[in-house]
Amino acid sequence: MIVRRLATLAALMLALPAAAQDAPRLYSVKKDASTLTYKLIHKLHEVSGKAAPSEGKAVLKPDGTLQVAVRAQVKDFDSQNSNRDTHMLEVTEAAKYPLITLQAVASGVKAPATFPGSVPVVLKGKLTFHGVTKDVEVPMTVKFTSAKQVTADGTFEISLEGYKIERPTLLMVKVEDKLVLEPHLVFQEGT
Repeated sequence: MIVRRLATLAALMLALPAAAQDAPRLYSVKKDASTLTYKLIHKLHEVSGKAAPSEGKAVLKPDGTLQVAVRAQVKDFDSQNSNRDTHMLEVTEAAKYPLITLQAVASGVKAPATFPGSVPVVLKGKLTFHGVTKDVEVPMTVKFTSAKQVTADGTFEISLEGYKIERPTLLMVKVEDKLVLEPHLVFQEGT
């Protein structure tokens, strides 16, 4: 009887790690360590602004599906120039459309056996900005820095006019239509 109970207990203990591996891994963005950067090109200079995401979640499923949802407040973007930031709030109509959001999915993502380890990922999903939602592909490098922490870095471009945003001007010259977005996201598991 005791031998049978010990064998059952040993089988349960061996099954626990496998069950844990079969569970989805849930991550939350670390706001204090993450940034979303935008870059605009003007004939005379490049403009850059940063904001911390207001919220972000990721789920890595056992089948390798990665689901990501991140959003930021448009008013939080700071270019170190208050006049420029005020103008950007006007052209993006931040009072009417306060959020920029990304909801995307990637497949074939596996956590490495040892840390750190990096995985190239292409997120495919929807970006909502200025009340317009469009399909986007976001190439990212996902670095598993530890069993509990993941960093994701990428760069992608959108069209301001495609999102119905009037291009800002300086000295009566409009910035280029291309807006470069650079997410640097640090996720912590289980928070």
